[in-house]
Amino acid sequence: MRVMIAVVRIACASAFLLAPVLGVSTAGAQDSAAPAQAPPAAPAPIARPRPATPDDLELRPGTLTLVTDDATGDRFLVFTYTVANKTPRTQRFTPRFELLMGDGTILEGGKGVDVDAGARIRRAAAGPRALDQFQVMGDVAVGEQNAKEGVVIFPAKGDMKDMTLFVSGTSIAIDRVPDPKSGKETIVRRTWVRHYGINGAADPRRSIEAAFDSTMDEWVMR
Repeated sequence: MRVMIAVVRIACASAFLLAPVLGVSTAGAQDSAAPAQAPPAAPAPIARPRPATPDDLELRPGTLTLVTDDATGDRFLVFTYTVANKTPRTQRFTPRFELLMGDGTILEGGKGVDVDAGARIRRAAAGPRALDQFQVMGDVAVGEQNAKEGVVIFPAKGDMKDMTLFVSGTSIAIDRVPDPKSGKETIVRRTWVRHYGINGAADPRRSIEAAFDSTMDEWVMR
């Protein structure tokens, strides 16, 4: 969460610094006597993380791996995970996966991934039971025996030395905060965050598993 909060604070600070600076006119005595106007206030920060609810699903992350599609030579980032329902009742799972790259590029799970290439990558990198981000949507019945294995595929774009993965949909905890740009109220959701990195030149002939530090895993409202 430290990284996410830092990003939000930086964004807020940038919005503040880029606002028009309202100075005092020197055209005449009347103008110079006018009081300077205060710059607009910085946007409100994102809401503090909400605690888990009794109906939260359990997310168990697997790996984030850079792989190559042998048929096309295209490269993809593949995230695997398991979601289980340890609550007393069936829960709905509607996940959202986003990957923030080091250069600011934002990748959405499944977007820009060819259907055929996605199927090949899923079979090769995740296993026969793995469901993509659309197939996995729906009810998750109670019990470990009903846990779902999921896989999310992103096109490999942007700076992979510093990647931040956001996963929402496992919790019903939400909040309402002002949007930093428009000021309108927007809904933010309890979101799991993990930071990854792939350093150096990645050999396209082999898969590369991204490194991470699990002690940096956080929950944020996003």
